[in-house]
Amino acid sequence: MTKKFFRALTLVICLTLVVPFLNTTKAFAATEPQIIGASAITMDLETGEIIYSKNADVQRSPASTTKLLTSLLFAESKSKDDSIPYTEDAAAVKETALQNFFGNNISVGATMTADDVMKAVLVYSANDTAVMMADSVAGSVEKFTELMNERAKEIGAVNSNFVSPNGLETDPNNHNVTTAYDLALIGKAAYENDWVRETCELPKTSVTLDGKKVYIDSRDLTIGVDGNMGGKTGRETKAGHCFVGFYNKNGRNLITVVLGSEYGADGMNVFNDTQAIADYSYAAEKTTYKSVGDEVSTVELNYKLFRFFGPTKTITAPVILDENIEYYKNDFNDSHAKIEVPANELNAWKVASNNNVDLVFNAGNYTQTVKGSITLTVGQLLKANFGIYVLTLLIIILIIVLILVVIKLMINSRKRRRNRRGRFSRY
Repeated sequence: MTKKFFRALTLVICLTLVVPFLNTTKAFAATEPQIIGASAITMDLETGEIIYSKNADVQRSPASTTKLLTSLLFAESKSKDDSIPYTEDAAAVKETALQNFFGNNISVGATMTADDVMKAVLVYSANDTAVMMADSVAGSVEKFTELMNERAKEIGAVNSNFVSPNGLETDPNNHNVTTAYDLALIGKAAYENDWVRETCELPKTSVTLDGKKVYIDSRDLTIGVDGNMGGKTGRETKAGHCFVGFYNKNGRNLITVVLGSEYGADGMNVFNDTQAIADYSYAAEKTTYKSVGDEVSTVELNYKLFRFFGPTKTITAPVILDENIEYYKNDFNDSHAKIEVPANELNAWKVASNNNVDLVFNAGNYTQTVKGSITLTVGQLLKANFGIYVLTLLIIILIIVLILVVIKLMINSRKRRRNRRGRFSRY
């Protein structure tokens, strides 16, 4: 009895000591992080849900994260074994270039395999090879940027504008602009391309320059750490330090974007920002956006006054939720979340008989179908037109009475004529 008592007492003491720490850890993990970056976002790669957001709609320079879009267009146009020429436009780019890379040279007219070009752009972030991509796909940088902007719009990145394939800020008044949200959409599309994804995930690799193998390391300093599968960095004067990261933890894929961070003494600030928002996003839980019974909208319903005929009228009816809507609460979702009623024309009489309706919850690129109902009854339709129906009924009664009177008069008239004929026949 004494041993059992002491065992139970020991267990209680251990739980008392451990549980507070567990609770603290959970609270900390769910606390929104304070980051250096001016704009940031995390998106679920499968669902498109925005989990974390900070100024995600503000336009900023993306620097070399631009190369995700450049590489996507290149991958959609070329094959890995294609031969890509080193152009004069490429040779004119000196900042972070493969030209004279560690004593290795590449001359105008020389060629690289498309796969080596992809590695040079996404792993080493070579600005001259991004121009090689542009020239090989479109014939010039100018025509290629047109393709970039077209593809960005197709993806849904409508608040972006690209003037270069590499993101260099050669003109401080005319450089690439995008938003954290737009860049997440671009990054998602790029990551869904096998060639781009596999290259982004390389911690190190090699390319062949002038017949010599040159080894390059990823500029993603956290690749392979705590779920980081790879990504694309960027750094320029206006852009600050930027990073688009791809994460996988417990079977869940996320994309992270940080724009406008500070480089810092060791170049780790943007990666620390990224890890903070990734950790937060994996721990974040949804909250209720709207609850069952909440009125979320109204609809204008058309109907014929007498159901199948008569003048067309309209009636306004409230739309309510039949199930809760859960979402990740953040500034992006709060400004973009909306509930839509299907655009197809609804007939009031049909709705009054069956008021169930499928609603669509939207938050950016994320959509979810939810159950709702339109609160309208046949009684409400009758009440809305009570005066007309009463008047119509009176008119119908009056017409019937008049018809009956006429019929009775006709019958009486015939009787009188018969009676007259009968009297004349006696004489």
